Amino acid sequence: MPSSRTAVPGYSDRFLGILSGRLKDQESLQQMAGQLNEMLREAIEKSRSLSHELSPAVLYQSDLGETFEWLAQQVQSKHGLTVHVEAHDRIDSRSEAMKAFLYRTAQEMLFNVVKHARTKEARLRLQRVRDQVWLTISDQGQGFDPHALGRTAGFGLFSIRERVQLLGGRMKIRSARGRGSTFLIAVPDIQAPSPDAPAASGGPIKRRHTDSAGEQPLRVLLVDDHKVVREGLAALLSEQQDMEVVGQAGNGREAVDLAFQLAPDVVIMDAAMPVMAGDEATRQIKLHLPQTRIIALSMSEEAQISRKMRRAGAEMYLLKTAPSEQLLGAIRKKRQAGKSQ
Repeated sequence: MPSSRTAVPGYSDRFLGILSGRLKDQESLQQMAGQLNEMLREAIEKSRSLSHELSPAVLYQSDLGETFEWLAQQVQSKHGLTVHVEAHDRIDSRSEAMKAFLYRTAQEMLFNVVKHARTKEARLRLQRVRDQVWLTISDQGQGFDPHALGRTAGFGLFSIRERVQLLGGRMKIRSARGRGSTFLIAVPDIQAPSPDAPAASGGPIKRRHTDSAGEQPLRVLLVDDHKVVREGLAALLSEQQDMEVVGQAGNGREAVDLAFQLAPDVVIMDAAMPVMAGDEATRQIKLHLPQTRIIALSMSEEAQISRKMRRAGAEMYLLKTAPSEQLLGAIRKKRQAGKSQ
């Protein structure tokens, strides 16, 4: 099993740099190290792209209307399909899981339009009807026979209908050959249960009294919904004499609760968090703990996400692929500034 340290930003770069330095007198092996470094960079970029498509940060940072506007831009850019989004007023779901379901369903259905409808335009409409969220996707393409839905595996609509029914919703389809298609999905908007109690996950907290300079270590709370990332960051910080990890949280609500309990010096906050979005968790922590510094981490380079996190109170916005020294420098920033004065 690979070490959790490989999840730390820039960790592979550090080891490859050491390896390259030791092989400076062996040209062929140094060339192999350079090729390996390039392969790792490509793998990271592809992984970031796939993660971004399946669960983009905007999904947890925006309401459903803004999320679908963003999706429409992506579909236009990648597939040339113009999607007209209609969302009257601000429409959102009380459940992060429901938001993710609606996003992926719309993504899949729009891809069906690209693949099967033979049209350059589609329409996506979002409504709230009492305690339900309605998602309608329509096009003026070639259409199909709805009675053949179960036999038409290429559309993937039979699978979507089953998932909708499992959620207590319904799906209606109107289509005819040469007359386009309309799909209506109506699902109940049910609040996902909150955790009974926050958990400082990831094993026992390692505490130190003072660092080598006689100062109290910086108390850091790690917030990320991927356990391997938290463990990688914890491994990195555990090697620093002037830092200690006082807790770990796997969602935004846990982050707020643990911050109130532990009053950390620094919070490392993933921008895309379930249950409560990263910017909202940041806002609540800064409201009650203004002295706590928050550093945002993300896989996304989008300026919109960075602006939201900074407006919420994050003092820095770093990419997860950045070198580990950049994150460590950000954590130490205020302490280093104090020493230089």
